Amino acid sequence: VIGDLANSTPPGKDPLPGIAPTAIQMGVHAARNIGALVAGEPTTEFVYDDRGQLATIGRNSAVGIAKGVKVKGFIAWLMWLFIHIYFLIGFENRALVMMNWAYSYMSFSRSSRLITGSARKAKTA
Repeated sequence: VIGDLANSTPPGKDPLPGIAPTAIQMGVHAARNIGALVAGEPTTEFVYDDRGQLATIGRNSAVGIAKGVKVKGFIAWLMWLFIHIYFLIGFENRALVMMNWAYSYMSFSRSSRLITGSARKAKTA
């Protein structure tokens, strides 16, 4: 199993985080190893490269760490925003997401967070 569902702990190290960057690195490594096998070359062991983490914690605010450098507040939020846009595939996707985010930001719209439908009642034993 590879990706964000993998429970991978390198020997003598902490478990790898179950997040998209880890999954992407594992996928690229697996593809390279498959290519090596097909070409009759030796495979290599996966080595995780921790490029840092960012998390939004509210409107205009985020926290992050990369290579021991901590960031927080509005600057971290801008970093989070631009990094997520950068990793989207294709100009059209980037443009649509930026327009959607800009509209939501300026209108204080939270429509993408709505839960629709009626609530289910818990069954009792």
